[in-house]
Amino acid sequence: MSHGETPRLSDHRVLLFDVYGTLIDWETGIYDFLRPFFPGESREEVVMRYGNVEANLQSQYPTAKYSKILEMAFRQMTHSSAVITDIAEGSGDVNNLASTSEVTQETMSSLTGTGEDDDAVRFGASIATWKPFPDTVAALHKLKKYAALVVLSNVDDESFENTHTQLSSSAYDGGSAYPTVTPESPFSLILTAQRVGSYKPDPLMLKTALQQLSPCPDPSLPSNPAISVDKSHVLTVANSLRHDILPSMQEGLRNVWIGRHGVSIIGTRGGSLASGRHPYTWRFETLGGLADAFEAEIGIHEA
Repeated sequence: MSHGETPRLSDHRVLLFDVYGTLIDWETGIYDFLRPFFPGESREEVVMRYGNVEANLQSQYPTAKYSKILEMAFRQMTHSSAVITDIAEGSGDVNNLASTSEVTQETMSSLTGTGEDDDAVRFGASIATWKPFPDTVAALHKLKKYAALVVLSNVDDESFENTHTQLSSSAYDGGSAYPTVTPESPFSLILTAQRVGSYKPDPLMLKTALQQLSPCPDPSLPSNPAISVDKSHVLTVANSLRHDILPSMQEGLRNVWIGRHGVSIIGTRGGSLASGRHPYTWRFETLGGLADAFEAEIGIHEA
């Protein structure tokens, strides 16, 4: 694309995906689990409260596994927040509390729970049950024919495994523009918060992703030798204005906001500019709409 030329979706060689909220209907999964514990509150109230608690915990414990963040969020929402304060005054390593002398056994039990019947642990494990939006899988496998699809997600590796399985499929035989991590996967690279050691919207996440897509990736992190691009060829695709769209704009990337018909609660909060306008380059209500537009551009260009 020459200087001054109007950008096209299909000018981009890499699509950098948020997962939960964009590809996976996480808010339904969160609300379905939490609803029995807050019978007097609306979906919006429960999901917004969870979103606020999660954001605070991710900022406070950037190296905690995402499943642990959910466990802590559940306990903070259903019990006193003093539990979290106790941990903050001790060690920040919530993944290995058993070896932390500063944390009392009482606090440890309150935070992490014990036994298979613990609701907080079940909530942490519920990530595996969150379902894709109806258009997600077909759209991903259409898009991978034209670009490298890269995951940049606030999740841990173990929790993402089942999500990855749900998004993989052998039913689509359209090939892929770049090698994928498995033949059935739509993704050419997967970067999780656990690998990076931070959670979005911390700029470290996006900067790390761009480094791994560059000619000089960090050898200690996942990369794909077939992908080596300038950031001008990277397009962020996400639902969350706060976690992905605003940071991508601040990094100088173009982006696509997947609006999901405005039903998203967490994704649409805290993401407007001072002027009140939204910071996205393109907007589609569904991922399927983006995939159709991308494919249509390719067809027109080739014609």
